[in-house]
Amino acid sequence: MVASAILTAAGCADRGKAVFLREGCANCHRFRDVGGAGAIDLSDVVSRRGAAWIATQIENPAAHNPTTRMPSFPHVKGLDLRSLLAFLRG
Repeated sequence: MVASAILTAAGCADRGKAVFLREGCANCHRFRDVGGAGAIDLSDVVSRRGAAWIATQIENPAAHNPTTRMPSFPHVKGLDLRSLLAFLRG
């Protein structure tokens, strides 16, 4: 049972990487060896900010910074959002 949970977590992180790329996060943000350098590096963002903060940032970044250049991604929800968070946890 534990092995299947590990595989599920790995599969979720793989899906999260696909979301990261599909939504264009890598155009501005870097995560480890993937992405650009135009915005903050997300390699340790979960440990610095936490999952709830990141979820809000994805859905409505102006909630944290009204002058942000980051677009909102309110359509990234459910499994895609959980998978993206799993990917960012590394």
